[in-house]
Amino acid sequence: MNELETFVTGYMEQAGGLVEQAGYGIYEVLLPDEAAERWHTAAYQQIAFTAVPEENVTRLGYNHPLVEQIAAEARAQTASTQAYINELRLDKKELDKLAASGWVIANGRVRPKRRAAIARARSAYVRFNFKAALLSDEKEERLVSALLDAHTGCPAADAAFIENRATAAAPDTVLRSLPVAPLRWQPGSGRPPQNPLDQRVLEALLDRAKTAVLQEMSGRLDRLQSRMNRFRELDEARLTEYYDELERDLQTRLSRAVGSRRDSLADKLETVKTERARKLDNIAERYRVRLDLTLLNLKVIWQPKLLLPVSVESRAVKTNAYTVWDPLRHQLEPLICAVCGQPIRQRAWLCHNGHLAHEECLAPGCVDCKRVFCRQCADEVGECAVCHQPLCRFSRIACPECGRGTCQAHQGMCHADEGKPVDLTAQSEAPPPEPEAKPQMKPAVQPQTKPAAKPPRRAAKKSPPPRKRKPAVKRPQMPKGVPRPQRIEVVVSSEAVAAFVLASRERQIAVRIWELDPESGILISCECEKKTACQADGMIMRPSDLLTIKDQLWQEITSFRQEYGLPPKKMKFNRLLLPGQPPSPMRSFRLFGLWQDEATLVEARAGFDRAYW
Repeated sequence: MNELETFVTGYMEQAGGLVEQAGYGIYEVLLPDEAAERWHTAAYQQIAFTAVPEENVTRLGYNHPLVEQIAAEARAQTASTQAYINELRLDKKELDKLAASGWVIANGRVRPKRRAAIARARSAYVRFNFKAALLSDEKEERLVSALLDAHTGCPAADAAFIENRATAAAPDTVLRSLPVAPLRWQPGSGRPPQNPLDQRVLEALLDRAKTAVLQEMSGRLDRLQSRMNRFRELDEARLTEYYDELERDLQTRLSRAVGSRRDSLADKLETVKTERARKLDNIAERYRVRLDLTLLNLKVIWQPKLLLPVSVESRAVKTNAYTVWDPLRHQLEPLICAVCGQPIRQRAWLCHNGHLAHEECLAPGCVDCKRVFCRQCADEVGECAVCHQPLCRFSRIACPECGRGTCQAHQGMCHADEGKPVDLTAQSEAPPPEPEAKPQMKPAVQPQTKPAAKPPRRAAKKSPPPRKRKPAVKRPQMPKGVPRPQRIEVVVSSEAVAAFVLASRERQIAVRIWELDPESGILISCECEKKTACQADGMIMRPSDLLTIKDQLWQEITSFRQEYGLPPKKMKFNRLLLPGQPPSPMRSFRLFGLWQDEATLVEARAGFDRAYW
C-alpha cells in the first residue's frame, strides 16, 4: 500500500465512510451523503490506485479531482494536534487590586466593576512549526516554531515552559467544563469571531508567527548577510579587475584601428560592458540572503485561566479591559496595545477614544487641551495654521473669515498678513534704542569723620581639610520612556555570554550577546535603546588564545557596563548548564565549554582570518 492509498482510504474512514477491499487493488467505498455532496462524487463507488481490467472502477491518482478535494479539506483542518495543561489551581482572588498595583497607566487608573466576578475560561495557544530555508550561495534548512496566544495575538512569554507542561492528551473534568475565553484583539475586519481557532484568527496568527520568526532570526540573517557581503566584495573586486583589463586592452586597440576593424572592436567593447553588468547582477543575486518559510503543522495547547472585567478610567475617558491571571506562570498578563498589538511592559496611556497604547504609539498631543490620542486616532489631530503645533478637533478655533483653524494663542492671526497666516519665524523688528541717561549731579562733599575703633578679632579656628570625595559615576542620558538602569545580569553558557541591563521590577533595557562561532569568530549581537544606531550590533571579533580569552570577554563586559554608568558591584554572574533550565549563580566571572577548548578557539581564529584578513 503506497502513501496515496493510505491517505485516501484513511481519510474516507475518518469522514465516516466504510472502506472494504473487494479484490486485489480494488476498494468498495460507501460515503455519508454529506461527504459525497461535499466532494462532488457518488456515495457508493469502487476505487483503485493502479490500472485494473475491471469496469466501473475509478482509478485515483495524484491529480484526480477527488484526491484534490480530499487534500484541500485536510489542509484546511484547524490543527494537527492538541495538548492540554491540567491540574492547575484556580483560586486566585482580588485580581482588580492586583491589576491596580501591577499595571502602570500614566493618565488613568484601574477601577473594579460593579457585580463583576472572576470567571474561569479555557485559553488557547497555537504553535506554528515552519521549515525555514536560508538561501544564499548555499542552502541551509532548519525547523523553527512560534507559539502565539490566540486570545491576544501576541507571542507567548515562556514558550518553552508552556510546551513542557502541555503533556496531557485529553482535558480533565474541570478544563472540559469551562467555556472558551473571549478574544481580546480584532483579527482583520468584520465581526470579531468567537472561536479562537476560527479560520480568520488562524490566518492572522500565521502572519504574526512569520513576523515573530523573522524577528527571532534577524540576528542570524544579518550576520549571514554581512558575511555574504564580504564574499561579494571579493568576487566583485576580482571581476572588476578582470574586465577593467579587458576594456583597457580594447581601448588601446581601438585607438589604433581604422576602417571596419574599428567597428568590430567597438562592438566587442560594448559586449564586454554588457557582460560585466550581467556578471555583477549575477553575483549580487548569488550572495543575497533569502528566507523561505514553509508551514508544516500546528499544535494547539489549552489551559484554564481566570478573567475579571475591570474599568480603566481617566477624568474624561472610560474603557473596559480584562485582568487575566495565568495560574501556570502565577502572574498577571500585561495589557495589549491597541495600535501595534504587542504587550505593554512599561507605561500605558489611555487614548481619548478609549484605546490603551504604548507611549511610542501615541499621536502628537494637543497644544491647548493636552488630550492624548493614539496613532489610530491621528486623523483627529491637525495643526495650527499659524504656529503649526498639534491641535485636536476639540480645541481648533475656525476663523469665520478665512476658515483656517488656529489655537487659542493665535486666534485672529490666520489672515493678518495680507490674507495669509502670520509668519512667526520671521525676525522681529529691532527694538527702538533706549534714551540716553541724563548726567546726574555729583553729591555734595561731606566732612570726613574719624571712624570708630573696631574691636580686635578673635583668631579663627582652623577647620580640618575637606575629605576627598570619590568622583560620581556619570550615567548616560536615557531616551524618553526608557527606565533607569539598575544592575547587570551576566549569563555564561558553553558557547555564549549574555549581559542583561535591567531596571526596577526586572524590566529589560538592553542585552548584548557574545557567541563563539567556530567558522567566523565571536559574533556580537545587541538589542538596546539605541536600536539601529548601536555600533556593537553585528560586529565580529577575533577570539584570543586560551589564556587570555577570559580577559578579552571581561573587557567587553566592562565596556558594556560603563555604557550605562553602572558600578562593578551592580553586576551578578550566572551559569547556564542546559537550555531550558534556570541558571545557577556564580561568585565570579568564569568560562567553560567551548570557551575553554583550544581546538575550537584555533578553528575560530582561522575562520576569522580567512573571511576578514
